[in-house]
Amino acid sequence: MAPMVRVRATARFANVSRMDFPNDDLHARLPQSVLSDLGGWTLYQSFRTFTWPWLLRRGTLLWPLAILAGCTYAIWHTSGTGAWGDWPGLALRACIASLIVVSAGPLLATLIRYRRFPVIVERVLVVLAILLGLWLGAIALNWVGAYHAYLMQAFSGHHMRTSWFGLAVSNFLGSTVNASVFALVLAGGGYATIYYLGEQRRIAQFAAARQIENLREERNAADMRLALLQAQVEPHFLFNTLASVRSLIASEPGRAATTIDALAAYLRIALPRIRTTGIEEATLGRQIDLCLGYLEIMKVRTAGRVKVHVDASDEVRALPFPPLILLTLVENAMTHGIEPKPGPGVIGIIASTADGLLSVRIEDDGQGLQPGTTPGLGLSNVRAQLHDRFGTRARFEIASRTGGGVSACIHVPLAFP
Repeated sequence: MAPMVRVRATARFANVSRMDFPNDDLHARLPQSVLSDLGGWTLYQSFRTFTWPWLLRRGTLLWPLAILAGCTYAIWHTSGTGAWGDWPGLALRACIASLIVVSAGPLLATLIRYRRFPVIVERVLVVLAILLGLWLGAIALNWVGAYHAYLMQAFSGHHMRTSWFGLAVSNFLGSTVNASVFALVLAGGGYATIYYLGEQRRIAQFAAARQIENLREERNAADMRLALLQAQVEPHFLFNTLASVRSLIASEPGRAATTIDALAAYLRIALPRIRTTGIEEATLGRQIDLCLGYLEIMKVRTAGRVKVHVDASDEVRALPFPPLILLTLVENAMTHGIEPKPGPGVIGIIASTADGLLSVRIEDDGQGLQPGTTPGLGLSNVRAQLHDRFGTRARFEIASRTGGGVSACIHVPLAFP
């Protein structure tokens, strides 16, 4: 079996054809999954709450409504009293007060958010800013109410002659004004604060979902590289084995026939794996069976010099395990340990679980690590595959055994991404 050839990744990891959403960019437009139900029809909810894009777009919607509410309040007064000369001054004051109610709290909260306080501190300060804004709005409304009371002093003790039409308009606008004041208080930051607190949770959920998707894409890219590697490895092994059979046909036809039988048994195990790239299809048991098929061929080719020992329970064999890695270590043990050493040799495959890790160890009593040698491409590929799939959560250790030979051990997490 020829050494593995390192294949350069052809797939790009993560963030392809998907929205890039930096967590620290307060001007970024929110993804659709982060928006609330209002996000489909309000302009400003497409951005983070209490940011400049949110505040300005919110103003384009609410500032005209605040001015309309102020003018309505002044019309209510003048339609009921008939003193239309009071309208300009009262309307101006009522519009200013309405704008303060709508804008004070959100403006203060926006200024706070851009200070980049820690999350908990920011939330507390934002809530306090909204409460302060509502308090300022209440003062502004009281200011307008005081001015209205001042205007009404001119009619104290006098009967106001108002037409039935003016009275109807006054009563209608009075109920409208009361509803408008409630709406302005709600728009002054009450709903925005609730949305802001929920927005943090939705952004965190979006970030977690995107991280999971990135892990899945990285896993798929790693599987693609594994498929490419196996597509190169399998032909080399077949060619070497067939060449060995050809050389045995004339001199030792019995060994040649045994080699063909072993090769057929190996291919029955290996061929389904060649067509499979998903890690869900690669269990430790299947990888062990693949290694045993390979070792059976090598046993024939070496005239029975190699013996195999396997220690893995059925529960451990059923666990998922990345393909090709175990076969690479067994091949290295055979090629660099057993074959160069005269006489018989033993290769052991031992697997166990502990502390949330699946540990698989390949041992041989062969020639051992030679001074000055460097790891070959096969071991480099093992490390690369483990890093691609598990990052720093997997470990690969190789060392000389006491009494001769080499021990190579892989530790992978039981829970795959």
